[in-house]
Amino acid sequence: MVEWNELIIESVILSVIIFGAVFVEHWIYRRMQKTEDSSARKKILLLIKEDLTRKIRFINESTKYKDYKPFFTSVWDSVIISGKQTILPFDLIKNLEHTYSWMKYYNTELKQQGPQNEQTLVELLGEIRKATESSLESLK
Repeated sequence: MVEWNELIIESVILSVIIFGAVFVEHWIYRRMQKTEDSSARKKILLLIKEDLTRKIRFINESTKYKDYKPFFTSVWDSVIISGKQTILPFDLIKNLEHTYSWMKYYNTELKQQGPQNEQTLVELLGEIRKATESSLESLK
């Protein structure tokens, strides 16, 4: 005859072992994912910070030499396309989107009007400078 008590005890022990193994595996996966996200976040923020610093230099040179060229926004576009913006805080995403939108607006104005309307371009570069400095400040 089968001892029901022994069968029940063995089944409970087996289910605890299986549940524990699944729990530990899931816990390790979550830790690994958090580490990867943290590493990716640091790299993305460094990339964006360097890009915005270059944009400030670009604005200074454009204003100084009156050489108005379009901005390249490929860094922000690549962050969006990769889907990695979700690991950044929402307020930071909103701030960066605002900054890069100003750059895209400047590119549109430059394409439509050309460098003939210098006053508008200088004003837009001033707005881009303010937005970029604000974004750099929020990255600190």
